[in-house]
Amino acid sequence: MKGFVALANFRTRLEAETVAGLLTGADVNYLIQSLEGAGFVPGPRGATIMVRPEDLQKSKHVIAIGEEESDA
Repeated sequence: MKGFVALANFRTRLEAETVAGLLTGADVNYLIQSLEGAGFVPGPRGATIMVRPEDLQKSKHVIAIGEEESDA
């Protein structure tokens, strides 16, 4: 995808959409690249969240904070 870089890969689209909610809250534009239909059956390569290169570091930080909060 031109203009976007991979942030993280997930087993299912649903997992990617859950994490993408954190990016929405941080006002980061993203795309989810997946071969899955509705997200119920994992695709052969899972799902990848793509962000603009200038948002990559911010996105990594947002995801890391989300992981810390879910572990607490």
